[in-house]
Amino acid sequence: RRQDKPDAIYWLLKNYPEVRDSDIIKLIGTTKSTVAALRDRTHWNMTNIRQRDPVLLGICSQIDLDRVVEKAKLENTISDNPK
Repeated sequence: RRQDKPDAIYWLLKNYPEVRDSDIIKLIGTTKSTVAALRDRTHWNMTNIRQRDPVLLGICSQIDLDRVVEKAKLENTISDNPK
């Protein structure tokens, strides 16, 4: 499962770029440096990483993923429409 985490992180970054790194770290159970390396495309194994759904990999549940995505959308809506 450990080798699948970069694939899951990459999937999240491509499909939900609005999700904060701290939420990805909690959801996937990874480190800040790994997320940053994948975001910058400087990860040591970047050529072998492919986008794969973390739910299908068994890294997180669909409910947890939906919660993180919804939170990110709400935060973006609030920041886009300040009062």
